[in-house]
Amino acid sequence: MTESKEAWERTQTKTFTKWFNNHLRKKNYPPISDPSTDFESGIKLMQIVNALYDVPIPKHNANPKLRPHKLDNIELALKMVEQAKIKTNFLKHTHLIDHDNKMILGMMWAVILDYAIKGISEEEMTAKEGLLLWCRKKTSGYRDIDPPGVQNFTASFTNGLAFLALIHKHQPQLVEYDSLSKDNAAANLEQAFSLAEQQLGIPRLLDVEDMLVDKPDERSVMTYVSEYFHRFAQQEAKEASARRAAKFLHFIRSTNAMKAAYEQQATELLEWVKAVVSGWEGEHDTDNLDDAQAQVDRLKKFVLEDEPSHQAAKLDLEALYAQVQTQLKVNGRQAYAVSEHLSPDAVEESFHQLYLARQQYARKARDNRFRFIQKEESHLSDDKVAEFKDSFSHFDTVKDGYLLKDEFKAAASSVGVSLKDDELPATYAQVSEGNAEGVGEEAYVRWLTTLSEDRDTAEQVVASFSALADGKQYVTVDGLRQGGLSAEDAEALGQLMPKNEQGELDFTAYVQSEYAQSQPAAATE
Repeated sequence: MTESKEAWERTQTKTFTKWFNNHLRKKNYPPISDPSTDFESGIKLMQIVNALYDVPIPKHNANPKLRPHKLDNIELALKMVEQAKIKTNFLKHTHLIDHDNKMILGMMWAVILDYAIKGISEEEMTAKEGLLLWCRKKTSGYRDIDPPGVQNFTASFTNGLAFLALIHKHQPQLVEYDSLSKDNAAANLEQAFSLAEQQLGIPRLLDVEDMLVDKPDERSVMTYVSEYFHRFAQQEAKEASARRAAKFLHFIRSTNAMKAAYEQQATELLEWVKAVVSGWEGEHDTDNLDDAQAQVDRLKKFVLEDEPSHQAAKLDLEALYAQVQTQLKVNGRQAYAVSEHLSPDAVEESFHQLYLARQQYARKARDNRFRFIQKEESHLSDDKVAEFKDSFSHFDTVKDGYLLKDEFKAAASSVGVSLKDDELPATYAQVSEGNAEGVGEEAYVRWLTTLSEDRDTAEQVVASFSALADGKQYVTVDGLRQGGLSAEDAEALGQLMPKNEQGELDFTAYVQSEYAQSQPAAATE
């Protein structure tokens, strides 16, 4: 059956209302019950712009009764819309106060497009193309989807397999894809919508019956799919942050193990030297040839066996100390401050004293032996780079070797890097290096490579912990665990990191203490 005008209006009304209410709820604003009437006072429009863009709500009439008062509020709300730079396609005051449902739905779509989908491009068509490309790449190779691949936001999603493939791609443990059938559309859709809501926190913007038509409402499906895009982009970012945090911890464990090994071996060597010297000093002069010869034999055994093996152990100890310091320096960490009595200099000095004691003992043994002789006269993959280049080529529409700002943003989004409107100008200027023609392929690939690579710098480690803390200055052990670290790693960091007065972990201070002072790091909020 073909969906009528009333049907797609109902679908859009339901989907857009759920999307708006999901964001209003985050700021504790009352939900929308009927969008055709709820915008007539202007207050609800003020609230959604504030919830999404943090544009301050101006002083207004909180309970307008008369039409002029409502129009005054709408004027203030539209100024907030303009301040947020949302294109509302000729929206007028009278459209809201006179309950023009078509224009109101258009306004709601403009907000959704700007906030959730325009992150892929400035223009709707490019936004749709970029989101579609993301869907196509994520479902590549999935049975009954590719070939031919996701082609649109209507028929390609009606049997539910595309939704389930997106979930399986990022959370394979949630879906047994091999058991699914394209003929079970209703069951597939219900499973996808339930899993997304219950397991992934994606609001259920669509109902099964919305999709069981010849051509579902494209805007409603795009709105819902954009929730998948943002949820999984966030997941991938946290996984990278968790990996970097784990790598940071594993480096500390490795170097701490080497430090412990050094200290144990240094202690053993020093104790051996002390015992040898003490033993020599405790020997008395001999009074017979057999004891004098035994003294010489003990010295010979020391020179041929004991001393060489311990000199080799000393060389191994010095190499271990150099390895620790080199690992720390190469990775930009604080130098190893070993206790003075276990330092390489202290070990060297102890061996010097051993040498002196051996010389003295050798003289004593020689003298004793000679005495009796006289008496008896006898130490970002090729596939990933190709993906970056493919995205550049795809969005280089005029094939001049450069991406303009909107193309740059769309290309980045297609490989999972979402740029907000407030950070796009600076990022574009940085990557293009002021080139009026735009961003070249080499600069584009180099920028993505820098983002993807694990550089193990203080800045990247702090940024990774900040991502795990959802942008906060401090993090809890539970936050680390929920962000993706293993329980063991989270507990270990909980023991290592300093805490603030609320018992939260100060990861910035801890990372700074581990890296050299020449590599300052700061968390961003």
